[in-house]
Amino acid sequence: MPAAATTTIPTPKGYELRLGLFGHGWIELPTNTWDEDSGIWATALRLNERIYRADISSRKRGQLQLELTGQRRPGRAVVAAAVAAIRHMLRFDDDLAEFYAACRDEPGLAWVPRRGAGRLLRSQSVFEDLMKLLFTTNTTWAGTVAMTRNLADHRGPEGPNVRAFPNPAECLASESFYRDTVRTGYRATAARELAKAFAGGELDDATFLAPQPTDQLRQRLLGLRGFGPYAVGQAMRLLGHYDDLALDSWCRARLAQLAGRKKPASDRTIERRYARFGRFAGLALWLELTAEWHGEGRMLA
Repeated sequence: MPAAATTTIPTPKGYELRLGLFGHGWIELPTNTWDEDSGIWATALRLNERIYRADISSRKRGQLQLELTGQRRPGRAVVAAAVAAIRHMLRFDDDLAEFYAACRDEPGLAWVPRRGAGRLLRSQSVFEDLMKLLFTTNTTWAGTVAMTRNLADHRGPEGPNVRAFPNPAECLASESFYRDTVRTGYRATAARELAKAFAGGELDDATFLAPQPTDQLRQRLLGLRGFGPYAVGQAMRLLGHYDDLALDSWCRARLAQLAGRKKPASDRTIERRYARFGRFAGLALWLELTAEWHGEGRMLA
């Protein structure tokens, strides 16, 4: 019989759960769900080789409430591990003080520090983020959602009223499985290789999360099959490296729209505009592009 334990998680100053979750599209991908009426974010956590359901809500300013449900009532160690996982996913340990200081001088981004924005949702594991990013390449968003759901449905283990994203070992499968069941198309070889490298220990989360120069991380990511400049830029953003603007066709078109132009500016012009933000240039760009999602926004001069 499933049983639950509850605890609270302090949040960074000004943090808004819904804003953080909807900073990009990950909230729409399995195993995340959002209930607008209750304001509850539900997700699956893999803790000590067991699957738990985590329900997170913002009941009081400055803290989140976590309800963790397992087949047996979670003990203190499991609850502590769940809190650590949620903090990682919500980026609570990222130091954005320097970035916030720069935003306060920009009318179009002054809302960012006020609302604690910039902490983009990521997955519990780097492997999961990389597999999902692979599924975003050269496809529609509907295609990304479908591929992610197909993989989770066929390989993800179940917990109490939740299904987890499969780990690397559970993702070990033939290319035909990825092509025909997950419907990844040409990405099948890359997906299989990614799972094999993580399952075999050739790659691990710690390697990507460790402090390192951006150029070094970029080269590691470019070494992965199926990861070109776009996917690498997005991956670095999720890994806390914002030097790269990660420009793609949507970004360029959105910039042109915000500037009231028919054609986007050159990449060099865009780079100059955001150079003032230094190592946070990519985050400044992203928040400007998506400000309207949060009822904010004004083009930088």
